[in-house]
Amino acid sequence: MRLLPPVWTALIAGAQRGLAATAGGPRDYAGRRELTAALTLGAGALYAAVGWQFWRARTTIDPRDPARTTALVTEGVFAGSRNPIYVADALLLAAHAAWLGRPVALVGLPALVAVLEPQVFAEEAALAERFGEEY
Repeated sequence: MRLLPPVWTALIAGAQRGLAATAGGPRDYAGRRELTAALTLGAGALYAAVGWQFWRARTTIDPRDPARTTALVTEGVFAGSRNPIYVADALLLAAHAAWLGRPVALVGLPALVAVLEPQVFAEEAALAERFGEEY
């Protein structure tokens, strides 16, 4: 069984914290709190928008079984990205890196992309199979 994307995000956030600690721990800089807040709010807004759109479409938000999808959502935040939840996960990790104040913590972003890539391919294949040309 694959790990859920939020679990990956939490694990990578822990690794970010460990890396930042080896670089000397959190470092304050001008705008650190504001940048962290903006990135966190952006992630939260995306999560909320996705949840609302999935609820309105009466389809699953659970990525473990993309074949259970009952509707193809293509408007709102999905007009700009097929994977806005994963964009929100990346924003959350960027916020965490900003809070930690150590550039080394940014390695969490490509790590997230690497671990989520198989999930994205599985979702795309399932959606293409289920919705065909519409997808």
